[in-house]
Amino acid sequence: MKLARSIFGGLAVLSAFAVSVPASAQDATPSHVYQVVDNINAELSLLLEADDSVALVDKSAPALTPRKPRHVIQKAREVFLKVQLLRRINGLPVTELQPFPVRAIKPADVKGMVEVVLTDLRGLREPFAVSADAEPAALPEGKTPTDVYGNLTKTSAWIDGLGMPKTVPNDVYRVALTIVSDLQKVRIARGMTDDIAVESVSSGKKPNQVYKLGVQLLERIGELAKNERFAISGGVVMPNLREGKITPAHVIDILNNVQAEVVAMKLAVGASDPSDIIAAPAGKTPSDVYDALETALQMVETLQVNS
Repeated sequence: MKLARSIFGGLAVLSAFAVSVPASAQDATPSHVYQVVDNINAELSLLLEADDSVALVDKSAPALTPRKPRHVIQKAREVFLKVQLLRRINGLPVTELQPFPVRAIKPADVKGMVEVVLTDLRGLREPFAVSADAEPAALPEGKTPTDVYGNLTKTSAWIDGLGMPKTVPNDVYRVALTIVSDLQKVRIARGMTDDIAVESVSSGKKPNQVYKLGVQLLERIGELAKNERFAISGGVVMPNLREGKITPAHVIDILNNVQAEVVAMKLAVGASDPSDIIAAPAGKTPSDVYDALETALQMVETLQVNS
């Protein structure tokens, strides 16, 4: 049976995640994670062939700056959720994600998540009438978190080639609210308990404007992280910026990087509460996302002023 085209809205992006990392995976390296992602891509090749679909390529993606495991697990989460939506579309049960504890992310954490992705993807063979087994990938040498991030970026695009619904502002707004929620946890850890609410005041904003504001937020977090009270391991990583047309999917990508840094900042200030799972919104626009990011910028400003 071919893929049933989705009647759902955009991809529901959860704000927190968790996987159980077996003891055997604790010594995992980026090369081990890369190998699992290669196996995921091999499975996707079978599904794409069965569906008479073409693997998409993100030709506008800029070269990657160095990534750390905290960024890689955010990209793995993106892939995880797409696979769950693909399973739901095809009438299969989905694996739910739970809040992830606030701690330094290691390759083992990423490996645990992508192994679940691989298992759940293999479960799609029957709906796609795939009987062949994918060729197991060999263990590569010398891979880095950046290499894994790039491989997962390819994975995400290949899944989109299976007719996935496009990312919409509702999805982006959910990530933006997660960032606001986690920044409030940072503020509370620093003794600031006053609430800064998101207010809908903007109108007519476009994804490129939201993208630029997301970049600005990441830059401000980077400035704050230079303060030893908010120091993030290795510092904030700034990506190379996209050019040309910006889509909601591109905005989610930059916001996932923001979220990775905010979670690392929670660790730095001793905020132990996991990220909240934000309820799925409806009817949101780029302007709503813009307002949420403006609120996040206000929060960062209060942290800078009171540091």
